[in-house]
Amino acid sequence: MIPHDSPSSLEFQASELFVRRLHGSWSVQDEADLEMRLRDDHDFSDAYVRVADAWEELGARAETSEFARYRAAAAAYVSARRRVILFRKTIRWRIAAAIVGVATAIGVAWQIHKPHEYQTAIGEQRTIELDDHSHIALDANTRLVVRYSKTSRIVDLKKGQAQFSVTHDARRPFKVLADDRTIIAVGTVFTVELDEQMIHVAMMEGRVAVLLSNSDDHTYARSTADDRAIAEYREPGTAPDIGTAPSLPAGSRRSGSSGEPGTIELSAGEELRVSHGGEMTVNPKADLEAATAWRAGKLIFRAERLADAVRRVNRYSPSQIEIDDKPLAERRISGVFEEGDTEGFVDAIGRYLPVAIDRIDEGKIRLRMREVGK
Repeated sequence: MIPHDSPSSLEFQASELFVRRLHGSWSVQDEADLEMRLRDDHDFSDAYVRVADAWEELGARAETSEFARYRAAAAAYVSARRRVILFRKTIRWRIAAAIVGVATAIGVAWQIHKPHEYQTAIGEQRTIELDDHSHIALDANTRLVVRYSKTSRIVDLKKGQAQFSVTHDARRPFKVLADDRTIIAVGTVFTVELDEQMIHVAMMEGRVAVLLSNSDDHTYARSTADDRAIAEYREPGTAPDIGTAPSLPAGSRRSGSSGEPGTIELSAGEELRVSHGGEMTVNPKADLEAATAWRAGKLIFRAERLADAVRRVNRYSPSQIEIDDKPLAERRISGVFEEGDTEGFVDAIGRYLPVAIDRIDEGKIRLRMREVGK
């Protein structure tokens, strides 16, 4: 059980629990007790946030003389409590906890992390693990920026596609910014795709809240509507659901051209598409196989516009396809293709559509409607 009556300050209590959770003995019951205390004890919750902040700051200063000062103070603190230290492993995490506690107690904490940018090239995919042990799988030709604040974990998706596996932390929701939409999660798995035509959110596990804003001032939309929803958002059973805009049935649409930002909740198996013009479709039966095929090196198209298919194919190969005909761009195609196999994709299009294929040079292929009779 987690001790509530430790003689140390709140900072030292929080630091011991924080570091033991990372490196010490930690049980399912410990996790449940911690969650309850974070929810019920506001002062302890604030101390825990300060400890998490100090932990990251100390990691960045581990080789400095300032860190040596924290280490010396921590050693004195642990020595004074040596009667409770039984094992070498316990000594290690207690010293680490004391270092963080000392640093926190004397005011070493940051407000906002330095942002970190991650990017993949054409044909490249990678997976990153964040400080909170959440994972982000970046598809090819994707760029995003990650930062932490005291109240939330923030990923700004600039372009491309990523799958997010979010570590549970009800106190610090995970936000994905995509264009002027904000996707808020606590602990869940979902993908977000962003290109010049649309935003696509597909849910594998859990649920998210999508803030809908069409304000021209995107910064305002993200900083106010965003934080208001975060303050209200909790897991089922811990607080009332947002419910400001219920999920729409398959095929229904909402332009959202005016009015206050609303919220739509998505659960596992659902997907949301928002066009660049704000037209929105919520599908309660998402095609998750197609949405996640890129993780297995595949591209699956089901009655998809050729223009959209070409944009996705172009992520995986230096050979870029262009469409030189608007009606052709609107034609629908279906099929399963290998990522990076641009020639196989073009050959298939040429067999099933009235298309002329012009190979301009080694890096460019142009598709156009074939003239009648040719």
